[in-house]
Amino acid sequence: MIQIPTIWCPYTDCDLPESRTNSEHIIPLALGGANEFSIMVDKEFNSKIGTNIDGAVANDFLVMLRRRDHDARGHSNKKPTPILKKTTMVDENKLIQLSLLDRKEISAWDVREKRQLDENELAGKRFSSEFSIGMNYRKKFVAKVALSSGYFIYGRLFRDFARHNELRAVMNLEKDTPREIFDGMELRGYDEFSFIEEQDKEQAQIDKLCCQAASGSCVITVPTSRSLIFIVGILGKWMGTLNVLANTEEYPFDGEHELGHVVTASENKIHRISYKQLLEELLKEIIKFKNK
Repeated sequence: MIQIPTIWCPYTDCDLPESRTNSEHIIPLALGGANEFSIMVDKEFNSKIGTNIDGAVANDFLVMLRRRDHDARGHSNKKPTPILKKTTMVDENKLIQLSLLDRKEISAWDVREKRQLDENELAGKRFSSEFSIGMNYRKKFVAKVALSSGYFIYGRLFRDFARHNELRAVMNLEKDTPREIFDGMELRGYDEFSFIEEQDKEQAQIDKLCCQAASGSCVITVPTSRSLIFIVGILGKWMGTLNVLANTEEYPFDGEHELGHVVTASENKIHRISYKQLLEELLKEIIKFKNK
């Protein structure tokens, strides 16, 4: 009997024939990822993720500002431009869409008259804008990155010895699922809009500094005696941290895995170092800053 080789998809927890899989960017290119930072996953599920998770985060207004400043483009190579679609020119009570081309230059589209406003029409004007943020998008994205990067970094050790079913539960949260969903889980974590409990504030600050020091987008994994911590940064800013129960006895703890492991992505290339090395580099930068 011929055995057909299969590939394990961490998103669906299924072993699939290669024909049902395709390449998934752990961090999408539009968020500063790299082609080599990818794994093979369920093709159909990957398509849904691209829209419902990666796309939702990439098009989030605050993330779009970051993408613009880093010129982080996706497959389309389209320049990222944050747009405030619900904007009013206060004095004229005119509805417009405001495009933030860079930190100093803007353009405006008159919604009713369907035309671009010129510089004279915008000069000295006051604007009032609204935008919304999907509160679960970041949690879902960090869980998705933890699932794929956990398998990318640790392979079968992650599959066999980490409680990744809870990561899948978070990744599949509905848009307005209440926070109480976590009450029945042992998975713990924060994202950039979470309330951080007092005992975790110092560690959260270290996570933020590490994501800045990584220069680019990054995934940091830190095995503890009973868990595996994932710290995810997008374009130099902390996105979130998740602490997943895991039996880490057989995990590597030396070389480029000393204290943990770091994968950074920048200019479509990845760089892998130990968490200890990243902390040492961060400490040097802090000392240099204090001595200025």
